Amino acid sequence: MTSPYVEKFRDCLQVIADMADAEQDPLRKAIANNFLRHACLEFSGETDLVLNPTMTVDDPTYHVKWGPSLTTYKGMGDVRGYYDAAMNVLSTFQDHTCWVSDWGIASYSTFVRFTTGAVLASEGMKVDKPDDTEYAQLWPMAMFWPYNEDAKLLGEDVYMLADPEHRELAPDEKFTQADLDEVCRALLRPLSESLLQPLPN
Repeated sequence: MTSPYVEKFRDCLQVIADMADAEQDPLRKAIANNFLRHACLEFSGETDLVLNPTMTVDDPTYHVKWGPSLTTYKGMGDVRGYYDAAMNVLSTFQDHTCWVSDWGIASYSTFVRFTTGAVLASEGMKVDKPDDTEYAQLWPMAMFWPYNEDAKLLGEDVYMLADPEHRELAPDEKFTQADLDEVCRALLRPLSESLLQPLPN
């Protein structure tokens, strides 16, 4: 049986794919396909491919707000460090709505991080079982991703909009990174679909 969190993750990626398929404007279609490719690569831990110059500009800027703190990551070194820290835990997203425009992507979703009650308690969170019990930590999230005229990512503005909710994981809700990787591979499209210009021979 597939975890409902994996199914909801698949649904989120499909929302992006459907948006890209429905878009007729070449720039917006390329942006939407870049966004889809970025999500598939990011959640399968392929940071080098996410930050490849075919998809992302050389000097991206990220603004990330977790709780009361807003942090800016400027330049490829800072952004790579952000990914290294953020993606070392199992995470997904769900309940996704997104829009594409000439300037980029706006989206709303729920970011879900999977960890233990002990870790959450060490971070100052109140949970019923501050031990090795597994929890899903759910954050309502808004994101704005600007792209340039070549449909390359300029950066991200990521905002957690409220305090997280914590749900103890039931046995049938548990999954592995390999389960996410399988979903990402199924929805990952060729790089050429996220580019305005053909790849050089």
